[in-house]
Order: sequence, then C-alpha cells, then structure tokens
Amino acid sequence: MEDRPRIAITMGDPAGVGPEIIIKMFQNQSVYDFSCPLVIGDAAFLNEVASKLASSVSITPISSPEKASFIPGSIDVLDLKNISATINVGQPNSLGGQVSVEYIRVAVDLALKHKVEAIVTAPINKKSIHLAGFTWPGHTEMLADFTGTKDVALMLAGDALRVVIVTTHVPLNQVGALVTHKQIIKTIKLTHHWLLEYATETPKIALTGLNPHCGDGGIFGKEELTEIIPAIDTARKEGIKIFGPFSADALFANFKPNIYDAIITMYHDQGMIPVKMANKGTAVNVTIGLPIIRTSVDHGTAFDIAGKGCASTESIELAIKSAANFTKPISSHSR
Repeated sequence: MEDRPRIAITMGDPAGVGPEIIIKMFQNQSVYDFSCPLVIGDAAFLNEVASKLASSVSITPISSPEKASFIPGSIDVLDLKNISATINVGQPNSLGGQVSVEYIRVAVDLALKHKVEAIVTAPINKKSIHLAGFTWPGHTEMLADFTGTKDVALMLAGDALRVVIVTTHVPLNQVGALVTHKQIIKTIKLTHHWLLEYATETPKIALTGLNPHCGDGGIFGKEELTEIIPAIDTARKEGIKIFGPFSADALFANFKPNIYDAIITMYHDQGMIPVKMANKGTAVNVTIGLPIIRTSVDHGTAFDIAGKGCASTESIELAIKSAANFTKPISSHSR
C-alpha cells in the first residue's frame, strides 16, 4: 500500500460546479504529492466537462480502487455510468440528486470496507436530492444514515478558526427547541474527542450563547440558564476544558487565533459567517463523529456560475489535503 492515503472524491451534483472543480483540480498535479485520489462519478460526463474546459487531463474509467493507477495527468474514475439523460447545468433536478447520492453511498461503502482511507465530497444540492425523493437535510445526516452513526456534528475548519454547530440545517424558528442540554453535551463531547484525535492533546473549547447578550440573565431568553450553562457545568465535571457561554458578537469580534481549538455555536449562521470570514474561503467542512474520515468543500453547488469555467478549486484542494492529513498521527497535524 502507498504511503499516500487513497482518497475517494465524489463528483457531486453534475448540474453544479463539482465536476468542473474536479477537472481543474487534477490539472494541478500536486494533489498526487500527498494522496492517491480517485473519483466516484460518471466517466462520460466528466469527459464532456474536460472537453468543454479544454483540459489536458484524461479520464480513465476503473471498476474498483484496486484498478487505479494514480498517474498524474489522468483521473481514475470509479465509473457508475448513472447519468442516463441530459443534465441541465445550473438547475436543480431529480437526476442530479439521485446520482449525487449514489456517489456518496459508494464512497462511504469503500471507506467502511477500508478500500479507501478517506472520502472528500464535492457539493450536492438539497433541492435536487429532495426532488429525487430523499429527505436528508444535507450531507451530515446522510452520512450518519449511511454509516449507522447516531451522534454526528458539522465542523467548518480552517487555519484561523474551527466552528462546530449544535443544530444543523433547520429553520431559525426551530433552533430554540433543539438547543437542549442533551444536544449541547453531545456536541461538546464530539468536538472534544475529535480535537483529541486530530488536533491537540489538550483541547480548549469556547461555546456561545443563543440569545443576544447570552439572554442577560433571562431577560432576552432563558436557554442560557436552563440548557447551556448546565451543559457547560456537566462537561467541566467530566474534565473537558470548556469556556463560556460567550455572546457570539463579542467573541468573534475580538477573536484571536489559537486561543481556543474550536468554538461551538448554537445555530448555522451564527458559526458559518464568522468562520468563513476568518478563513477567507479556505475552510473545510468536516463531519465529526463518523467511523470514517470525511471532508468537503465549504461552498455549495454554485448553480449561478456552474458551467462557466470560473469556479475556484482552492476549497476542494484543501479538503483533499485535510483528509490526507487526518489519516496521519496527531503529531503531524496538530497546531
């Protein structure tokens, strides 16, 4: 087996920028310096994208990871041959949703069978997967289902800041009911264990409140008093170095790198906005709690620019590099 880890890259929704960034990324042969990458997708479709981009890389269909050659200038594609109709690039559709789920299912299966060391997912579109009849809110819940994992969480990680979300893709008016002592403790423990395994032997975690000014003693909401502070106390009794709750605006406005190894926020935008600003488009999506290593880009299908050849490969390159890094001992990727 190569010293470089085998990494399965899913093609994502074919109507989005996934196929494009994969083709463009493979033109930079440095991806082979730290990984043995293969793509789970449709070889004929990728060939069409490569032609439109006037790419010099060749597409090599394979039937299993063992058949991959990992030769720079060529993309090994585990070919599912599942795009049977025309894809309207830039538009959500049921076929795009169906095939993107199939790519993920195969990649997860390969990882669970230890035929690859990690998976990296190109973006999927939530409307497309719902049009295909699936009900997962996103990758996080889908991956939990495919791996039979009960407790998972979404982390967005970059050099400047790591953020984990207590709730995932839910409407804002449902967040309060989901910010419970049980859910917060689960997220704290998932974050702590992930940091121990992949980042540092002495994790320090900050946690935000839910309400403005952390509720101001119950004036603007009682979740801090009834759920958040008790969860922090429970975690501290278990030896976890957890600090807070902090008002999110004050914490992120005065944030300095390396004080905390991760920050846990209560809902999606409370964490996603600052982490994307702090890392300036160089963050990586990580699903923590899974029995496999999974990273992803920090952006969506970008239907508005799909097919125009202008999508950046920076995030997918970082996702692959991060996945490769996570397969190594903690000393190789701690701060």
